[in-house]
Amino acid sequence: MGAGDFAVIGTGEVPTGNYPERSEFEIAYEVSRMAIRDAGIDKNEIGAVLTAGHIMSNPDNDYNTEMFFGRLPEAIGANGCSVVATTISGGASSFSIRKTAEGILESGETDTVLVVHAQRFSQFTANEQARYFAVAGSDVEWEVPYGMTYNSLAAIVTTGYMAYTGATIEQVAAVCVACRKWAMLQPNAMFNNKEITVEKVVNARMVSYPLTTLMCNVLGDGGSAYIMTTAENARKVCDRPVYVLGEASEYSHRTITRSVQKDPGKMGDDLAVTAKRAYENSSLGPEDMNIFEIYGSYPVISLIVMDSLGIPDERPSGELVLAGETGPGGKYPVSTNGEAMSFGHTGTGVGFSTFVESVRQLQGRAGAAQVEGAKFLVENCGGGAFMDCHFTVMGNEVPG
Repeated sequence: MGAGDFAVIGTGEVPTGNYPERSEFEIAYEVSRMAIRDAGIDKNEIGAVLTAGHIMSNPDNDYNTEMFFGRLPEAIGANGCSVVATTISGGASSFSIRKTAEGILESGETDTVLVVHAQRFSQFTANEQARYFAVAGSDVEWEVPYGMTYNSLAAIVTTGYMAYTGATIEQVAAVCVACRKWAMLQPNAMFNNKEITVEKVVNARMVSYPLTTLMCNVLGDGGSAYIMTTAENARKVCDRPVYVLGEASEYSHRTITRSVQKDPGKMGDDLAVTAKRAYENSSLGPEDMNIFEIYGSYPVISLIVMDSLGIPDERPSGELVLAGETGPGGKYPVSTNGEAMSFGHTGTGVGFSTFVESVRQLQGRAGAAQVEGAKFLVENCGGGAFMDCHFTVMGNEVPG
């Protein structure tokens, strides 16, 4: 099937934050019902329920196993469901699960798929969380013994990027500030009432040079869902469907020390090739994009992805961010929900929240964060130790 053959017609989302009393299953149930209501369909029209596995599963309360064995469609009363599946690929799960949904739709098994993500980190202690992320995404033989953690590998990429591009630490910090400004407009964001400045970010407590605490994301509980269908069906049931217009993907490495690109400062050069393919597959270009929805987790990754997307401005990405061009009211809106750094890091769910925000923007339903006249955008996600990158061009119309 080609560009514009699949569409999203409804979404659901709960607030991100520390909610230990709210189980993962409760989150999944709630966002599922929200997405069904938002789409304006009957629950029995859903023929497939796809869930994203979450990380740090608790054996005493194993949400993943519950999803494997079909508890969710039964709970929401989706009596027409014939397919139940779980997909997980780290931060790239939002892409792989969407491709699974598209495959099911293309097969003709059903024309309506519910896609769900839920995560609850608050069931684990701070030490348990730190222990998990001390080794996740790192090589147990060649990296972990030398102190590699997610924060330290992001720090390595940051120093490499700054050396290669000449970006300043103030420009890196400005990404965090822009994300926070967007989050301040998002009622479901984890940090929607705590304003920050470049000075505050730069002078915060050091974590792993040159990253301070405010340059590192914070884990939170949360979840979201959406309804995907064929474009033909979407036009029958939805006033403003959001179409998938083009995409491209690239896998580079398992661990950062084995990256195909050995200079971390040059990662954007490689990603630009992939981004160009996504544009070409959609018959659109960066000049057509109204929004750039990036899932970076760390400010340097946002800058690297911005570099790759061909934003039509001669200024370097760092200068654009520092000048306020990517924040609310700027020429090139980036990460309009605040992504992992301010919306909150929900494990495999950050890409889901970015995707759901993309749909809201293109439906003109993003509230105070709405970018006026948004017609086309490019959305990005990736997983692991920045192991892969996926670009998707989306729009509320299909280019002629």
